[in-house]
Amino acid sequence: MANNDVCTVQFQPVGVQVEAPAGTLIIDAAQQAGIDLNIPCGGQGRCGRCAVVVRGTNGADPVRRRSTLRLSADDIAAGYALACQTTVTGDVEITIPPQERIARILTSDKTARAIDLPFAYKPDRQPLRSYFLALDPPSLDDQTDDWSRVQAALRRATSWENGFAIDLPTLRKLGTVLRAADWQATAVVEWDTWDRPAGPPRVVDVWPGDQTRALWSAALDIGTTTVTLYLVDLVSGRVVAQA
Repeated sequence: MANNDVCTVQFQPVGVQVEAPAGTLIIDAAQQAGIDLNIPCGGQGRCGRCAVVVRGTNGADPVRRRSTLRLSADDIAAGYALACQTTVTGDVEITIPPQERIARILTSDKTARAIDLPFAYKPDRQPLRSYFLALDPPSLDDQTDDWSRVQAALRRATSWENGFAIDLPTLRKLGTVLRAADWQATAVVEWDTWDRPAGPPRVVDVWPGDQTRALWSAALDIGTTTVTLYLVDLVSGRVVAQA
């Protein structure tokens, strides 16, 4: 341990090291290092999802565990500790299991089992998708209405041969968005859902320009004691934030 009870905390496998005062929670040291851990219980030590492996650099126990709920005696003997309930007391190396990091891809085997996905995540198979449309503007020779023009472009982009539905608020702003964006826009389409399994694909929004690189969605996990909100990029399937 350094002078003034300042501990050197090394995080593996990311290879990040920070200095933290003795008594600092591992979760706080991780945030100082720019590492976000999975804490669905809000840091109350109830879920066990922030378990990490600790190892002292000088042979002594480098941490103090306030709570070992969700950890067995074998877990503790192996060096496991709850990041939200454990403080550092000396120089320590902390190994973070991959599944405890927030930044992860939903197609990983462990995460897929944890959330019980019925199939591997595929961006082109999920219900909400976005498509960039480059449309020809109306002319004296082509006086097709805006909505028919968008549907024709969507058929080409999706290989869907039938019609599309559209929300009234989206239809009302369609012409304004297309003209302001010089007839280049992104259409957000909702495909089959649980309440409309046989309904036509529905255009739920139209944005100016090409905005297909990211499509954000919120997932709400309502538990018995906590509520967790996840921000998910539907294009990559990556969980980018949690609260």
